[in-house]
Amino acid sequence: MFKQKSNVTFNNALFSNQKISTMHPSIERLYQAAKQIRDITGQSAVARLLNESPQTVKNWETRGVSRSGALTAEATLGVRAAWLLAGDGEMLTRSTAPAVIEAHAPACPEDSVRIPLLANGGSMGPGNDVLDVDYVVGDLTLSSHWINQQIRPANIQELRFMHAHGESMAPTFSDGDVLLVDAGARDPSSMEGIYVLEVHSKTYIKRVRMRMDGSLEVSSDNANIKTVDVLNGDHEVRVIGRVVWAWNGRKL
Repeated sequence: MFKQKSNVTFNNALFSNQKISTMHPSIERLYQAAKQIRDITGQSAVARLLNESPQTVKNWETRGVSRSGALTAEATLGVRAAWLLAGDGEMLTRSTAPAVIEAHAPACPEDSVRIPLLANGGSMGPGNDVLDVDYVVGDLTLSSHWINQQIRPANIQELRFMHAHGESMAPTFSDGDVLLVDAGARDPSSMEGIYVLEVHSKTYIKRVRMRMDGSLEVSSDNANIKTVDVLNGDHEVRVIGRVVWAWNGRKL
C-alpha cells in the first residue's frame, strides 16, 4: 500500500526555516537578559536561576514567558517584567523615588547597595492581590558591609524591599513595616522562617516550618488570630522569598 507514494518528491519547503516556529520573543528577551546580566546561557541554567523546571522554560520557548515567571525574573535579574513580556520600555529596572535608610553604620558611596522597593506588598491577614507586573517604585540604600555582616545572602542582587500589611504576624512585626526579602531563599524545607507566599493570586506573609512527617506548616504569629495550615503537596503555592529583616530593628 505504500509503493504508490514511494516516488513522490519530498518537499523540503514544508520544513524550511520560514515554516518552523521560532522562539517566542519574550523567551528570547529572557535569554538575552540572563546572558547580559549574569553571563548565564542555556535552558537548564536559566531554569535553575529562576527556580523553575527545565520543562517550564522549554514551554516558554513556544508559549511565551508566564507573568509569574516574568515577576521572578524581575526579582532575580533586575529586568523589567513589562519589557520581558512585551518589549515595552527599558530592559532594566530603575529607581523612580529613591530613598535612603541608614543601617547601624551610614552607607558611604563606595560601600552601598540600592535594594529595589516593590509595588506589591505582603498581607498579614486575608491576602493582597498580586499586581500583573510587580513594578519597582523606588529603592532603599544599604551598606554592603552591613548586609554581609547581618544578612549574608547568597546573592545581594536578589534582595528586595516590600511593605507588610495587617496584624496576623504581630508582635514579630506590625502593619506598615518595611521588610527585607531574600528572593534567592525559596526553600522552606531547608530553613524554616517567615516567607512571602503567593497563593491563588494573593500574597501572604507567614511563618513556615517543616513538620516531622515532612509536610510544611504555615502559621501566623499573632496568638489572638493564629491560624495553621499544612502544605502536603496538593496546594499551589509559589514561594517569593524569605523575610530576613523587618524594618523595626528585629532580625529574623
